[in-house]
Amino acid sequence: MHDDGNTDFARGCVLSDGEVDFLWWFIQGSIMDPDVRQRLDAHWGLCARHGLAFFIVEAAFRPHLIHGCSILYGALMQRAVNVLDDRGMHGLVPVNVCRYLLRATGPCHMCDLRYDERSEASAPPERLAQGRDTSNARRFADENRRGWQPFVCSRCTGKDGPVLCRPHLIEALGQQRSNDIRSQHTYVEAIRAHLANFENSFRWIHRDTDTDEDRGALIAAIGWCGGWSKLLASLLEGLI
Repeated sequence: MHDDGNTDFARGCVLSDGEVDFLWWFIQGSIMDPDVRQRLDAHWGLCARHGLAFFIVEAAFRPHLIHGCSILYGALMQRAVNVLDDRGMHGLVPVNVCRYLLRATGPCHMCDLRYDERSEASAPPERLAQGRDTSNARRFADENRRGWQPFVCSRCTGKDGPVLCRPHLIEALGQQRSNDIRSQHTYVEAIRAHLANFENSFRWIHRDTDTDEDRGALIAAIGWCGGWSKLLASLLEGLI
């Protein structure tokens, strides 16, 4: 029997029938559709709610193969590394250009399809119950916290710290603080490198080569792209 997700730590991330059913089909392969990938790239993934939902649903159905999430956010972190690279000729790129390249240029794919907490679906009850079960996602976050805790955005938590998520980095760059590019590139590159190791571990010849820091980088990437507030108020509550 699957937990229905109504545990204390899951407040704020209970998914609707429509969201679960859409994401169940999403992880079957529609994420690889070129038009879908273009929309995901335009928004830097999914919005905070649906980025979290994507992770929860994939972890619920495939706890040992959270591959779709890893591929998407791994590609986005590589893109972020390229945008924030200030070495060599890249150092001549104006701050406003970096800020422009970091912004979302399209809506969240799921929001645009009108999926929200009230969405309905005609799907097997067992699928819906399993998809909104957050226990696998919570366990993953807890066991691999060394991989995401160092990268939590200070502005999202309201605490002092050097790390910024993408939305708050855009705000900081709007204040012409060019030194933010150099410091944030270091953090983004660390997330990218660990997430690449995690993604690589899905290959048979590299099985069991990932560490808790590599696995936790997936959560760090989701938080960096969409902001940490939704994650911290629900799935990660009590883990910091």
